[in-house]
Amino acid sequence: MKTVHIGYIPLMDAAVPIVAAECGFAEREGLKIELVREVSWANIRDKLILGMFDAAHMLAPLAVATSLGLGHVKLPISVPFVLNSNGNCITISTALYRAITDLLGHPPANAKESAKAMAVLIEKRKRSGAEPLNFGVVFPFSVHAFLIRHWLRLGGVDTQTDVQFVVVPPPFTTQSLSNGLIDGYCVGDPWNSRAVEAGVGCIAAFGADICERGPDKILAMRGKWAGENEDTVMRLLRAMKAAAAWCAEEGNYQNLADLLSQAQFINVAPRTIMHGLTGKMAVSLTETRSNPNFINLGRFEINRPDPRQALWIYAELMHVLGTPVRADQAQLAEAVYRCDLFDAALGPPDSIPLDPVGLKNGPTFRSHDLKGYLTDLSFRPSMSAQKGS
Repeated sequence: MKTVHIGYIPLMDAAVPIVAAECGFAEREGLKIELVREVSWANIRDKLILGMFDAAHMLAPLAVATSLGLGHVKLPISVPFVLNSNGNCITISTALYRAITDLLGHPPANAKESAKAMAVLIEKRKRSGAEPLNFGVVFPFSVHAFLIRHWLRLGGVDTQTDVQFVVVPPPFTTQSLSNGLIDGYCVGDPWNSRAVEAGVGCIAAFGADICERGPDKILAMRGKWAGENEDTVMRLLRAMKAAAAWCAEEGNYQNLADLLSQAQFINVAPRTIMHGLTGKMAVSLTETRSNPNFINLGRFEINRPDPRQALWIYAELMHVLGTPVRADQAQLAEAVYRCDLFDAALGPPDSIPLDPVGLKNGPTFRSHDLKGYLTDLSFRPSMSAQKGS
């Protein structure tokens, strides 16, 4: 039986490879998946590059960045499978959340309202000479780094000058917030729910309320390995798709939560994982909010890699870096998402969404006009928040 070594980070969105390995889906395809738990995305990237992993649970933007040689060595990465969309939150300290609630006269009802109130607080800090707020992201090249900028942009915050961003690995986000090292963060669950349960943080916005089909984690392989192991790749994709379909069934949520909660995987209480699976999230110790699309592990053809999403990721990376888009880089980025491999293993999709990303508050992404999209991103809505509004 062929063994495939897969690295992963302890997050709810690692569900598909964990289920494929533990619930017999890989075995049915003649594969044995050996899972290796890691603590940081840098470790995941480096061990995949060095060949210590055959495949990896990886940040979608990190796969594109690695293929472009951004921030590290350049190595072609192939992405033949998307593990999930969304599943992230923006969590802030309880003190900041109370300040937002006091400013509005009520808890924030949505992402835009919390962003506008946050912008007012940031402006007050600037006028008083206080240090900028520190927001944690799991990696510079991550959808989390994109989402928190989009959230702040809704309030009119200049993310280049008004705030600071620091890298905090997912398992350390809650502790860093509790210790005052950061004022907020964007991360996948269960690390948002853990902050709420511990009373040190409150959820200001769901990622799904900002980006409807946010490309989050993917199954990454070295391009050379994918080319040299075509039969293994086909079998692995079939196992992943079967596991994703199982994860997406509501009737399996409790069993999935029990599995993921185990010490060797995420090591949190099953009820914490159930919050994210059902989308019924405690956003503070006294409030709950629901979004049935909080995380998508296998519905609506989400597992098929859409090259237009790779182009969106590339455009967002250039925005973060303050660098103009280039046609040659865009072509390399687009080639990372291997829908050809997915279709060869599982067949073509029944339909493809018109908008591959679905930014709920804009700007609309146009894969044929990356320069125009970057221009749109440079526009920030006006800052305003009034008590009782």
